[in-house]
Amino acid sequence: MNNLDSSNLSPSLWLIRLCSAACTLAAAAVPGGCTTGATSVAQYGAMRQVMREGQTEPRIRLTDAVAVPHAYGVGALEGLTGEVTIVDGSVWVARVAHAGVDMSGPAPAAQDQATLLTLAHIARWESVPLTTTIEGAALESYIKAAARDMGIDTSKPFPFVIEGDAIRVDLHVINGYCPSAVDPATMDAQPWVWSSPAPGRAVIVGFYAPDAAGVMTHHGTAVHMHAVVDIDGRTVAGHVDEAAAGAGAVLRLPSAR
Repeated sequence: MNNLDSSNLSPSLWLIRLCSAACTLAAAAVPGGCTTGATSVAQYGAMRQVMREGQTEPRIRLTDAVAVPHAYGVGALEGLTGEVTIVDGSVWVARVAHAGVDMSGPAPAAQDQATLLTLAHIARWESVPLTTTIEGAALESYIKAAARDMGIDTSKPFPFVIEGDAIRVDLHVINGYCPSAVDPATMDAQPWVWSSPAPGRAVIVGFYAPDAAGVMTHHGTAVHMHAVVDIDGRTVAGHVDEAAAGAGAVLRLPSAR
């Protein structure tokens, strides 16, 4: 495990139904999951129950999540003890430790289980180069528009990847609770937070999920994103609070062909 001291940085299975009435059991991808849309997005746990109601029991082993090739996912460990980011089968787990963050990966640990996980298996992607800097709500709108232009049904959840050398992110790693759902001032254990000092190399894995607040996304947004970044030569991953992607970055969307 790698430990990063934040003082040195400027940073059993429970099934749910998605908002779509067409949601079916994930028999082909990860048994026991709930899927929706042509890309078979599987959801384990729901934001509201996990983050606000404290239902943080284990729902899927990370080894099972990547049993099918080309897995991509974002979520949280059981007990909200860390963040889970899956990039093409590589599993990055971040835990807060000693005011810093410990990382494990890319191979999943046999004992690690997620209480919340949005998961898809995508073998082919289409690339959309960015030509200008896009951030915040505009980035969310850009993802939706690019997907629609590519023939993706944007009324249903789908995964996306943004990668390149022109990405700026604000991250956090949960530490027993989610700072997006609970006031950190009321909690003893604090999350690990980090903001990139300037645009740099990053890989963002996310899911666009309209009308899925409280299930796949936090309220007020249609996206749930995690990022994998290099900090002082070490791989670090976490939940994305804010993101900006500039010219030179690439948006990748599931191939409709």
